[in-house]
Parts: sequence; C-alpha cells; structure tokens
Amino acid sequence: MEQGVPARPDPQPRFDRQSAARYYRVLFTMLVTASFLAAVGFSFILCLALHPFLPKFSISSASVSPFNLSSTHLTAKWDIVFSVRNPNILAAGYGSVNASIIYGSTILANTFLFPFSQGKPKETSVTATLSNYVNEDTAGSLAADRAGGSIEFQVRLSSLFLTGTSFCCRVSRHMEVWCEHIPIGFSNQGAGSLSGAPRGCDVRWVPER
Repeated sequence: MEQGVPARPDPQPRFDRQSAARYYRVLFTMLVTASFLAAVGFSFILCLALHPFLPKFSISSASVSPFNLSSTHLTAKWDIVFSVRNPNILAAGYGSVNASIIYGSTILANTFLFPFSQGKPKETSVTATLSNYVNEDTAGSLAADRAGGSIEFQVRLSSLFLTGTSFCCRVSRHMEVWCEHIPIGFSNQGAGSLSGAPRGCDVRWVPER
C-alpha cells in the first residue's frame, strides 16, 4: 500500500518592502485627509454656533436741561442713557460711536462716545451727553411744542461693531441704531425727561459699498 505524499501548505502571503511602504503611505494619506476633513467640519459647526447677532439697544432714561431760549437761538444739554445687550457667545466691541438727537428732520446735537466692549452675553449702560444750539426757526418750533408739555424726538447712534475671533467668525461691520418717537415730558420748571417706560430701538447693519 502506497503512502501518500503529504500536501505542501500554501505559502504565507508576504509583503515586500516596496509594497509595505506603499501601504503605509496610503494609510498616512487617509489619516491626514480624515483629520483635515474633521477639522473643517468642526470649524464649520463652530462658526454656525458662533454666528454673530446684532446687539440690542434701548433708551432706559433721558433728560434735558431747561431750554435756554433767546429771540434767535436755543441751547440745551441732553443726557441719554442707552441699555446695550450683547446676545452673542463671544465678546463684542464698539468703536467710532456717534450719537445724534433729531427733531423732525433737524439734527439738534451730535457727539462721539468713547469706544466700549462687552463680555459674553452681557448688558451695559452707556451715557451720551450732548449740547445743542439751534437757529431761530427751529427754536421757535421747539418752544411751541414744549408749551404743550411734551416733544417727540429721534435718537440715532452709529458704530463699528466687532465680534468673533481671529480664526473664526470675525465680524467688523458698521451698524445703525434708530430710536424713534422718544417722548420727552417737560415740567413747569422747564426740565425734561423720558415719559413712560424704556423705549426699544431698531438696530440694522449698514449696507457695505
């Protein structure tokens, strides 16, 4: 009886050095690509979470000194207190801040405020002090309206708004704040103050040219 020849085992697969090097290069490239895509995706999600919102402005109080009225002009001093709320997760800054008091279509007073900043989400009070000098026609209209006990004004504020970080969602844009129909009631002594509750303001971006 013949004894069978034992079968030779299949040779084990081998990688030569060139194949191994190619394999590791491909693996390294895949890892780098995956890491890059993950970083881009994380940055995109972070930017969505940190997308900047316009701040909220309101006038919490306002006062005006008694009108100093002559036959040709009128002078007065104003103190307007803004309540400013930053709704963003990141801190915000305000620069080139300009405030104006408007009566009808006439700008009564105009002033610049110091730049200021806010932490994440935070509410801040900012005071604008203005002095006005108006001509005879406007002075006459103001005096006539004051005799009725109350005058409506508009308050305008413009500013450069800054928020975000250097690597994500950096915003540097000009905005305008319009506070309309602000009623100032006058006492018998001639001084005026905000009538009623604080008044909200409309905040909008200035279109880029």
